[in-house]
Amino acid sequence: MDPVSLQVDPVAGPIDSHTVFRVHGVAPGLPVHLDIATIDADGHHWVSHQDYDIDKQGRLNIEDADRPWWNMTFVDENSPAVTFAASDDGLDYRVSVHALEGSSSATVRRTWGGNVVRHDLAGDGWRLRIYLPDSDEDVSPGVIVVPGTTGSRSSAPTAALLASHGYVAAVLVYMAEPGLPDHFQDIPVEAISSAMAAFAAHEHVDADHIGIYCASVGVSVALAALAYTPSITVRAVIAVAPSHVVLQALADGQPPKASSLTLRGEPLPYMPIRADKLIGQMIKTAVGRVFASTPTSRALKLRPAYEAGLRDGEAVAAATIPAERIDAPLLVVAGGADESYPADRMARALIARRDRDIDRLLILPNAGHFLRPPATPTTVDRNDSIVSGGTPAGTAKGQRRLWTDTLNFLESTLRP
Repeated sequence: MDPVSLQVDPVAGPIDSHTVFRVHGVAPGLPVHLDIATIDADGHHWVSHQDYDIDKQGRLNIEDADRPWWNMTFVDENSPAVTFAASDDGLDYRVSVHALEGSSSATVRRTWGGNVVRHDLAGDGWRLRIYLPDSDEDVSPGVIVVPGTTGSRSSAPTAALLASHGYVAAVLVYMAEPGLPDHFQDIPVEAISSAMAAFAAHEHVDADHIGIYCASVGVSVALAALAYTPSITVRAVIAVAPSHVVLQALADGQPPKASSLTLRGEPLPYMPIRADKLIGQMIKTAVGRVFASTPTSRALKLRPAYEAGLRDGEAVAAATIPAERIDAPLLVVAGGADESYPADRMARALIARRDRDIDRLLILPNAGHFLRPPATPTTVDRNDSIVSGGTPAGTAKGQRRLWTDTLNFLESTLRP
């Protein structure tokens, strides 16, 4: 029998493409052990281990093609487990197969922003991290990515991947960088609108075909700008893990009694966050950290604090964003097991307020708050401070569905 050899197709390609693994030198129907390992953009180690049978063509029988990637586990013993840190460029993965007949390995590369060009623009209260597609077109449809509190770094891979699909994409940065507000507090809506106008004026952007991709609290930022101070005409809005209201400000520690957004220098009415609903979690987490023998997470499930805020009907009514003023169709997506806040409830409220047939609502069963491009590991559901929720398989399936629907939605609205 020939020596065992591994073939991965493609050897290099975008992270959202399906991967086929083939093993030669092993009889069909016999099991092989597949290992995939990488070091993420934050320097943390991840690895997955699975056993699969092979078919007559030597292909591994993998029912969920994304599973070898999303099922990677965090293996850094010197840090509490945190979510996978993607790159706006790419990462190398070491893939190995082991069978009774022998072993074989290969290094493959998965990219988010392959062959795209990045440059930055800045203005008063905003920055744009722009990714240009590798295209012969002078102008292309544009997508503005508006991140939540996790900031520009976690959203940059999404923008880069959109550029890989032929869009001029930009991350709109509005806080937590030099020269910008330190926290999600008193963000001027006018600054967001100014950044959107600057993007539309870019020489490579088709100003008549622009979409918005916003996530988490960034949804409230984007919707407020489009509803209160529109500076551009948009053809599509994708709202992931949304809020339909202006939220209370967020900072380190106790949320300040202030609005997250301002309009014409005045704070917009906001829905309060009942931080007192988190005291039990905070005590339990602090005690656990004292007695733990290994690094443990400080992340909290914030949903109870936001759900309590939603029960304040008067505050919610005052803080609700008039999203019906936005003419573009909305694709509104939420995880059904979101533990960060009740995005599913707020998604339904957003759709109900608009009451338009052009909108779509997608609730992803067993998915959490952090929804990123597919084939991103989902085995850790928290960052340093926030628990996302969901199951690994549910969030992974949701990520693939979200990304597929996103590309289809943009194709139908920005490339008619």
